[in-house]
Amino acid sequence: MSNRPLQPESPPSASLAARLKSWWLALGVAFCLLAGLDWLLARLVWLPLYCGLFFFLVAGLLVGGVCFRLARAARPMTKVRIAGGVLFVAFMSTAVTIFWEYQYIAGSIGGPPEFAALRNKAVREAGSSARIDNLATEQFKQQLVNDFSPGGPLGYVRWTIASGEMKLEVESVTENVSIDHRGFAWLIRTIAALILTAVGLWLSFEALQSPGPVSNVLAPGEEYEEID
Repeated sequence: MSNRPLQPESPPSASLAARLKSWWLALGVAFCLLAGLDWLLARLVWLPLYCGLFFFLVAGLLVGGVCFRLARAARPMTKVRIAGGVLFVAFMSTAVTIFWEYQYIAGSIGGPPEFAALRNKAVREAGSSARIDNLATEQFKQQLVNDFSPGGPLGYVRWTIASGEMKLEVESVTENVSIDHRGFAWLIRTIAALILTAVGLWLSFEALQSPGPVSNVLAPGEEYEEID
């Protein structure tokens, strides 16, 4: 069996500018697709025993496989250029994941079993406990602004690494709230997610180093070469 390059899918004389245009288009589409998946990944990452990290690798492979079709016209590419593009998209995707994670935690920080008494009171009076959830979310975001400037996703990152715990007060009732991944465990988990995303993209794009597709199928009449 032989590994032999087929005819390149783009002319060898294609200009560098045209090939780079195809490459950056593929990276742009990859980022957009990952940004859409990041909303889901920001929730899956909280699965027990850090099992959710597996889905970052899967996301990288799926998105890279789709976008490889757009990047084929950019071949051949150097390993450094591919790695640079992959890392760029992985970093940007991780930033989006942190944004969605912040929104998810802020929206659920006061959920059951927290503020049970207030929640029961709200249900009796208004038939819904959504008001308590909203108040907890607003208070959480405000406390991040006060204690971990500038608040928002950056304040969330600072709070998570610092402790991941907070005394949250809603209508004169105080609860100690926390998240499962906190401190350096959160930081290591987030870096691992970034690396797995990059690995998935790299495995999909590394074939761009070849000037043409590689095939293991013998052409008619071609001799079979046995490899020891």
